[in-house]
Amino acid sequence: MNIVKLRKLSYDEVAKCNRCGFCLPNCPIYSVQKVESSSPRGRNAITRAVIEGRLPWSEEIEKSIFTCLGCGACTAACFPSVKTKEAVFMDRECLVSEGLYPKITDRLVKSIEESHNISDEDNEERSDWREFLEGVPEHRLDRDRAEVIYFVGCVSSFYPMAQGIPVNMARIMERGGVDFTILGGEEWCCGYPLIGAGMPEKMESLIAHNLEKIKQTGAKKIVFTCPSCYHVWKTLYEPEVETLSSSEMLETLITEGHIKLKEMDVAVTYHDPCDLGRVSEVFEPPRNVLKAIPGLRLIEMPNNRQLANCCGGGGNLEMVDPELSGKVAQMKIDEIQKTGADMVVSSCQQCLRTIASRARRQKIPLTVKDLTDLVAEAMI
Repeated sequence: MNIVKLRKLSYDEVAKCNRCGFCLPNCPIYSVQKVESSSPRGRNAITRAVIEGRLPWSEEIEKSIFTCLGCGACTAACFPSVKTKEAVFMDRECLVSEGLYPKITDRLVKSIEESHNISDEDNEERSDWREFLEGVPEHRLDRDRAEVIYFVGCVSSFYPMAQGIPVNMARIMERGGVDFTILGGEEWCCGYPLIGAGMPEKMESLIAHNLEKIKQTGAKKIVFTCPSCYHVWKTLYEPEVETLSSSEMLETLITEGHIKLKEMDVAVTYHDPCDLGRVSEVFEPPRNVLKAIPGLRLIEMPNNRQLANCCGGGGNLEMVDPELSGKVAQMKIDEIQKTGADMVVSSCQQCLRTIASRARRQKIPLTVKDLTDLVAEAMI
C-alpha cells in the first residue's frame, strides 16, 4: 500500500482522534509500556503525521506499528469510534513496501506460501489430531461431501496444546448427529496472519483454493473453532454458504436437545477472544453454552464483552515480540485470578495457548480450557 492509498483510506479516520486519552487504559500494550507511541492515540498521531508529510517512515515507527495487538479495544472505548486497528494495519502495508517490517515475518510468509500453513509442516499432516479421536468412525472425516465442513485452522491442527479442540469438536458434532467432514490436507491457511504481517495481497490464492474446496463438498455450512478464521471467512471470503462459530453451533445443539449435559460443580470465568467477541460480536452464544451446564457458576471479569482485555496473542505479536506478548498475558492472568473462579474458559485456540503457556512458565496454578473441552467433559 502506498502513501496515496493510505491518505485516502485513513486520514479522515485518524483525524477524528481528539487525543482525549480514554483509549489508554484499554490498550494492553500501553498498559505494559507506558509509552505514548505505543498508545492508540499515539499511533493515530503517527499515521496522521506521515500522511501530512511531517514524519518519514522509520524503524521507530515500525516498532510502534508492529507491536499493536490489533485487538480493537481502543475503538470500543473511543467516543468517536476511531478505527485505529484498521489504520495500523494499513500502516503495516506501507511499511512493508518500504522494507520496514520484522524480518521474522518472512519465515511465516514463506511457510504459508509453500506449505499452506503457519508451521511449515507437511500440510497432509493437518489432520494428525485424529490419532487422539475416539468414538467417531474413521470414514466420517474422509468423505468428499457433507452438509457441514469443519474448518480446523492452523493452530489447532499443528500445535499439540490446542489439538484437543478439534478432537472434542468432532466428538460433540458426532454425538449431536451433525453431518460433517473436514478438508484435511486440502484445507489451507485462511490467510489471516498475512493481514497482520501487512501483506494481505498474498491471500488471494489461499482464498480461491479454500472456496473451491468448499464448493466441491456441496456443504451448506462451515463451522470454525478459530475466531480469526471465522472472521476472515465472514468478511473477506464472502462464501455462498452459512458460516458459524463453534459456540454458535454448540448453542444450537444444546438448545435443540441434540446433546445432553451432566452437572458440573465448578465456577468458571469466560474470556472473550478479540476476533470472536469485539470483532465478530459473538458474545452471548458461548455464555449460553456455559449457563446450560447444570451446576456451573459463571463469574464475569470486570472487563468483558466489548471491553474484554486481549490475551496477548493477537496481531502476530507473539512472533514479533514474545516478551511483550507474555507481559500482556500476565495482566490477563491477574484479572482472571481476581475473579476467584476455578478455571477460565475461552473459545479460541490462540487464547488457550497464550494464557496457558504464560501460566505454566510462571508456575501459576491456572486451569485453562476451550469451550469445546468443557462441553465434551459435560456430555452425557
